[in-house]
Amino acid sequence: MVHIREYEVINDSKMYPTKKGVCFTKPRWATFINQLDDIDKVVELLKSGQPANYFEHIGGRYYVSISQGFKCVNIRRYFKPSDGGKECPTRSGIALRLCEWDMLTSKIHDLHDTLPELKDAVPCSANDDHLNQMGYFSCRECNPFALHIDLTK
Repeated sequence: MVHIREYEVINDSKMYPTKKGVCFTKPRWATFINQLDDIDKVVELLKSGQPANYFEHIGGRYYVSISQGFKCVNIRRYFKPSDGGKECPTRSGIALRLCEWDMLTSKIHDLHDTLPELKDAVPCSANDDHLNQMGYFSCRECNPFALHIDLTK
């Protein structure tokens, strides 16, 4: 698991992780890494004051979003209301300021050097069970809000 988390200093000595953050499985991390170039392009537009919006699913119930007027990259868990409306963000996640986003992206290469299994991780959508529509639609990682079908019956 890869955690992107906010830390706080307690008693001026040690840093402790807070609840603010996200946790990625290897397939979700791979999906996130595959989207980095697109996210970086939108971040550069945001930095230059141009219109910039981004909203992409990275797996499970997690999305990456960038909105005009907010100078941050949101990585957040979403839920679907019981009335069947559009997905809504929860408090679970983290908003990275643009300088924090730059720091994160600069450290990814070091992380992959330290943990090569993350560099070699593949997105869920690359698995053999996604070669047909039933496999894709029954995947909870790719379709977290869909009604799931038990293919074993």
